[in-house]
Amino acid sequence: MTGVLHLQTRAYPLHHGAIAFATGQVSVPGRGEVRLSAGSLGSHAYNPEPTVEADLTGLVRGAVALPGTEIVSCRARLITAGTVLLVYALRHQADLSGMDAYRLADFDATVNRELRDADSAVIGEALYAAVEAGVLRDLVLRPGHVAGTGPTSVDRRAVRYNCHFVTARPPWAPDSRVPDLPLGPRCRVLLPYTYAWEADPDTPLDEIVTMLEPADIATAQLSVVFSATIGGRRILDELSRSAPGPLRGEDLRRFLDRVWASYHQLDFYRLESAQDHRATYLAARETIGLDRAHGRAGELLDYVGSSLLAESSRRTQLLDSRLNRVAAALTVVVAAAFAVDLAAFMFPAPGWATRVAVVSGVTLLSVAALAATVLSARERRRVPQARRIPRARRVPRARPPAPPPDGSRAADDPPRIGLR
Repeated sequence: MTGVLHLQTRAYPLHHGAIAFATGQVSVPGRGEVRLSAGSLGSHAYNPEPTVEADLTGLVRGAVALPGTEIVSCRARLITAGTVLLVYALRHQADLSGMDAYRLADFDATVNRELRDADSAVIGEALYAAVEAGVLRDLVLRPGHVAGTGPTSVDRRAVRYNCHFVTARPPWAPDSRVPDLPLGPRCRVLLPYTYAWEADPDTPLDEIVTMLEPADIATAQLSVVFSATIGGRRILDELSRSAPGPLRGEDLRRFLDRVWASYHQLDFYRLESAQDHRATYLAARETIGLDRAHGRAGELLDYVGSSLLAESSRRTQLLDSRLNRVAAALTVVVAAAFAVDLAAFMFPAPGWATRVAVVSGVTLLSVAALAATVLSARERRRVPQARRIPRARRVPRARPPAPPPDGSRAADDPPRIGLR
């Protein structure tokens, strides 16, 4: 293996409200035991931020095998801000120091894709076991959550990740499009989401993970924003259909409350982190366009809120019309009963012919009134559709040109493609 330690940090936005170090290990059915330990974000300088560290190395090694790649470590860092950071430490037989930044990023993307295809089942089972054990608490399901997929299932597009390369002398030059921003010590931004760190790759992993925290926190915030955007888009998809599904405005409100609470809790990193880590964090935010993504997500969610309000008004009108029809039907029934009572009062000892005439007349009038109520309601529902979809107008065919006044025959016009 070469002298470069390759790390990948994925951010899973699970939208949990709290974590609890309830036990020293968690059992994953069919996989084994996962050892847990209490930790914290080491780059915080003022107020400590507790975490729960789960060592998944044994589980992942039993399920994932990549040719030419050694899985040094795999750990899940459960933080209180609704996100789980999954950190892989890898060593490769390929010579990473001989690649430029673009080839390095392509190599990392290939490894990440193969890892995610291979470990999706085991990581999902481990996260679900953490929920069952009470380590992850108060999860809020995203809008459009598919029943039966479990509370820890995350849309793959919402999971963002960073790649880090740790070596004593990083030989890679940053891309010219990366803005020149002040960075913390030992950090070099090669490309968005791609970082080189000047450090001994044999340094204890806890220290290396702490060194990577500023960039990983920024990407965790971006994953939360992506999750909110995907949830809002699902709502718009439902609203655009002619028969909206069971999605409700209160579900979106609760989901967005948790999303923005997690986002702003992560945003406290700019205040709580040490000075050198803070510089790297601010540079990472700018490089990945976090503030711009936040603004676009806010605009989308504002539009989603307006659409939900309009849909709610439409459903309220439909409900009012149905209630009015029910009230009209009840009025007809009550009027019929009153007519029967009145007839009984007017004719204290009627004959059979009078009884049959009264009952038949009242029944026919009631049926006619109910039919008129139903048909008028259907006609009102049919009229707006006819107004929204106007009928296509027939275009009159062009008349042939008149012959010249001298009686000669004009030459035929050359044919035009698509008009004959």
